[in-house]
Amino acid sequence: WEGYDNNLTVQENIDRVETKPDMIITYKPLDMKNMKDVDVPVCLRYNETYDWDWTIKEIDESGAQLVICHHLNDMQHFKKLYENSSIKFVNIPHCAEKMIYKDYQLPKKYDILLAGAVYTKSILGDHYPLRIRLANSILPKMSQKYRCGVLQHPGGLLHDAASDRNSFEYAQTLNSAKICVTCSGQPKSRFGKYIEIPMCASAIAADLPGEEQLLFKDFVIDINMDMTDDEIISKLSYYIDNEEERLKLIEKGLQYAQYYTQERYADDFVRIVEEII
Repeated sequence: WEGYDNNLTVQENIDRVETKPDMIITYKPLDMKNMKDVDVPVCLRYNETYDWDWTIKEIDESGAQLVICHHLNDMQHFKKLYENSSIKFVNIPHCAEKMIYKDYQLPKKYDILLAGAVYTKSILGDHYPLRIRLANSILPKMSQKYRCGVLQHPGGLLHDAASDRNSFEYAQTLNSAKICVTCSGQPKSRFGKYIEIPMCASAIAADLPGEEQLLFKDFVIDINMDMTDDEIISKLSYYIDNEEERLKLIEKGLQYAQYYTQERYADDFVRIVEEII
């Protein structure tokens, strides 16, 4: 906030303001001084926790009492690790803003669109191996017959982020594709794209993440690293060419996604926070 002094501890900064917080909700707690010594509960929120050692360090050194994980398969590991502690671990899955992610009823200018970062490296190596195969091998082959595109991640430094301009453009591009392909990455994560794509009335083709697999099987075109290029191409081609079958998947995806709006995230979040404070 205005007037926050990075040379002081978090508690010293809190003591200087008139309105005291009921809870600190933080993303990078160790960027600030002595988070562990504050006199209010601390909540951490995580999108990904594949760097287990660093995540443990953040939890321990921040004094967190509540940890919210967006990926259930990540949370289960830490919940077991801290089962004898007083720290509460909760899964609130990724949701999407329904005013942005929706069916714009735009013309389908792509038959196949690859969505998301591709060549990202992490401590796990190539973070998105299936997306790399799609970009380097599968889409070039399919482009001889179909309209293919790659929608790259815009990066994290967006100076007009508050306008949601990029999000609207992203959602409209998803809506312009018959099929959007992506993947769950090395950690088998239920990324936001597993909600955003079906919410935009595009069929999603990807591997099944490490949670809710029975639900995802109902509308996700399952492609994975165990399949050959020809097998993936054949499966994608089938759903491009068979509109009736593709539309069935899109309708099932829309039904699934309607339960994962930002309102649902907010309701779950507030309920959990009230239990703590």
